[in-house]
Amino acid sequence: MRFFLILIFTFFVFVSCNDGDVISVELDFDKTLTLCGDETTSNYILYDTKTTPFESLTLLFTNNYQSEAIFNSQDSGSIVTIPINGSSVKFNYRTYTADPNLYICQDIPDANVSVNDNYEASSGNAIFTTTFIDDDNDGVPNELEYDGDTDNDGIPNYKDSDDDGDNVPTVNEKPDPNGDGDLADMQDTDGDLIPDYLDNDDDGDGTLTNLEDENNNGNLFDDLATGAAVARFLDDTVMTSFESTFVRTNEFRRKFTVNITLENIDISILSTDSFFLGFYEYNIDYPVLD
Repeated sequence: MRFFLILIFTFFVFVSCNDGDVISVELDFDKTLTLCGDETTSNYILYDTKTTPFESLTLLFTNNYQSEAIFNSQDSGSIVTIPINGSSVKFNYRTYTADPNLYICQDIPDANVSVNDNYEASSGNAIFTTTFIDDDNDGVPNELEYDGDTDNDGIPNYKDSDDDGDNVPTVNEKPDPNGDGDLADMQDTDGDLIPDYLDNDDDGDGTLTNLEDENNNGNLFDDLATGAAVARFLDDTVMTSFESTFVRTNEFRRKFTVNITLENIDISILSTDSFFLGFYEYNIDYPVLD
């Protein structure tokens, strides 16, 4: 009798744990998300995939004012919350017969790929947190430029590709010749302890650098006095001044990171108060008139 009761209990536990409703899945994705869609499409999809085994996590949402706030945020640290509703906003976990990257963004999916299992959340929230860092890519680390506007043009140095406003881009004035992030070796042509990238008279000859552009084309390296070996703006033996009307267009790059967290999602493989889906990174270049 005791053996018989143990056998019944064991059978009950086995059936309860294998009734098809409870599935164990390890969602160990790399958290680096890829984007389908752009400003011309009606929807966006952010997704993460695995190929061993073939799995994906996808978040579909509408291209509207909320996505504009996500992908072109004007305030670093801004948060956008979008409810998951199973129609215009969907979160899915899927398994496939082959590489899901041949399926997710394709108008006509690869015929060799099909979906084995599809689990979809009917509710919850997708929370997007967008942060960004501005960088003028001028060879000077951002942290060394946050406290100034050398040429007083209204563009802070960390967004200004020509910090001293002399029409020679900062990166071409060798602020960090060996590229190690230490500006101790910065170029200082006239030896006045002001590096060339912050000096509007690089050779110290009394003629402003931007006025030594003889052909007024914005490239001061091609303006050499007769018989000279270096450009006028680096040659303190020539001081002729020329009219300068060239205006250089300034551009800085904003590097965005969007972190996506899902809250209160309810699919059979995952029921949790909070799940970090991953992050998506992208850049936008902004022109600014210098």
